[in-house]
Amino acid sequence: MDGAIKVKAFAVLLDASRSRHLVWVSRDETKQPATFHRLLGGHVEFGERSADAVVREIAEELATDLADVTLLGVIENVFTYAGNPGHEVVFVYAATVVDGVVPDEGGWFDDAGPIRVEWRPIDVQTDIPLYPDGTQSLIDGWLSGQT
Repeated sequence: MDGAIKVKAFAVLLDASRSRHLVWVSRDETKQPATFHRLLGGHVEFGERSADAVVREIAEELATDLADVTLLGVIENVFTYAGNPGHEVVFVYAATVVDGVVPDEGGWFDDAGPIRVEWRPIDVQTDIPLYPDGTQSLIDGWLSGQT
């Protein structure tokens, strides 16, 4: 890591039943459990608004467009990944896919290379951590305000 604070924008993408959301699957062999989930999204570019960044990032990662982009909250994330320190400010959004069809889980490619996505239960605790820390609380608060 270069010591800079990163600004990111991530999306909570629900399935039609609103019981699952699509997450990126990765590993950090320096932690147990090594497998973890992270919301999809990425870096906010200079001069770009975070809501525009999340739309762009999802288009790059999953080749689909978003609508109804709603800010759930902001998380300051200080972490260690692969033994290296990191610090990011993350804008967390809920959004729907424009065509109504969220891509299937499995392998995808974005501009940084291959990624793997899978469905995670929205309100059931699993043994797989969800990052950034605090994401589940934002999701729970948002869902409790929905009817």
